[in-house]
Amino acid sequence: MLRPTKIYVKEVLNLIDNNLINGCAHITGGGLPDNIKRVIPDRLVANIDLNKIKTKKIFKWLKLNNIEEKEMLKTFNCGVGFCLIIKPINFKRIKKFFTKEYQPYVIGKIAFGKNKVKLNGQVDWS
Repeated sequence: MLRPTKIYVKEVLNLIDNNLINGCAHITGGGLPDNIKRVIPDRLVANIDLNKIKTKKIFKWLKLNNIEEKEMLKTFNCGVGFCLIIKPINFKRIKKFFTKEYQPYVIGKIAFGKNKVKLNGQVDWS
């Protein structure tokens, strides 16, 4: 928790220059739902599959020390520090802009809907 946050400016600027992203969100206080909903247009919903999240040890430790899942998702990024909203066809090209340590992976899809963000499944805290 004492490590500085990863800043994605270089990668994001390269993606913008190459017209490869439709939106992005830095996941800070407020967690996934509050930060992602800010960039989702009306009549669309980000369907997030919590089963796909790759949690870090510190978040697993916090969860195992009696923090409710709802509170974990509201307060922490749970290992998802930054979200890109992209066209699926661009995913392979986008991955080339990131180091091996920070490779993006898919955690959801955008669809038509009302609530801007819908969380499905459960994070694996084990």
